Amino acid sequence: MKRARIIKRTMPNGRVVYVIQQRHSLFRWWWVDAWFNSLGEMCDDQYVSLKMAQENLCWFDGTKIKEEVVG
Repeated sequence: MKRARIIKRTMPNGRVVYVIQQRHSLFRWWWVDAWFNSLGEMCDDQYVSLKMAQENLCWFDGTKIKEEVVG
């Protein structure tokens, strides 16, 4: 099951934003804007280009942080 997706949202004035959505934390069949699952933290989930949204999807889709001991 997908954990995150990007949707194109067109506002009434014609402005277009790309929004990252995640599955609802309790109701897994609902898709909600990512800020909804952030538990009150500031969450930037709207972008003015699809490219920017795609570059930031990794923060929402469950991609793990890689750590490496270097010394």
